Amino acid sequence: MKQLSQFYGFLLGKVLQQMEDQFADVLAPYSLNARQFGVLVFIEENPFSSQKLISEQLQIDRTTMVSHVDHLEASGFVERTKNASDRRAYSLILTEKGSDVLSSCKQVLVQTEYEVLSPLTDNEKKLFKDLLLKVWKKYKN
Repeated sequence: MKQLSQFYGFLLGKVLQQMEDQFADVLAPYSLNARQFGVLVFIEENPFSSQKLISEQLQIDRTTMVSHVDHLEASGFVERTKNASDRRAYSLILTEKGSDVLSSCKQVLVQTEYEVLSPLTDNEKKLFKDLLLKVWKKYKN
């Protein structure tokens, strides 16, 4: 492990694995996975977005995106509406149920993040997030 602990990718992967495992446990009672949670957050911030826009912004392939939206709609979390500017496309909005579930999930996920990052001080957590954002912004677009 001494050699592996020298690689950023390995360390980030292990922290990510821990975070994802705990997220999966927390989201399971809501019948959601981490990507579906991300889709709900995106729709909350960008109501009436198309599936295509969401898949591009969250880097989810089209087939998987359709499956996620089908699940979210069947669960009563989102509603598809006809896109006024493109009748072939749908716009997505959160339902009241979706908004309630999202609010509950956010609270639990924040607690989970703090649990996973508990070895860090509050200042270190902020610095860690700032550094991750800095790297992510380079590759986002």
